[in-house]
Amino acid sequence: MEDIKKRISKLVDLKSIISIIMVAAMVAGFFAKMVSAEQFVPLVTMIVTFYFAKQDKPDKE
Repeated sequence: MEDIKKRISKLVDLKSIISIIMVAAMVAGFFAKMVSAEQFVPLVTMIVTFYFAKQDKPDKE
C-alpha cells in the first residue's frame, strides 16, 4: 500500500502535470485544426520524450 502511495505522489509531480496538459492541448488543437501536423508531431514528440527521459536527482539524506 505504501508503494502505491509513493507512485501516485510521483505521478502528481508538477512536471508530469504540465507535460500531460501540454500533450492534451496539442491534441485538442490538432483536432480543432489550429495546429498543423508539421507542428504537432515534433512538439508532442519533444514533450513525451522529456516526460519519459527525465532523470530526477537523487535525494541527499
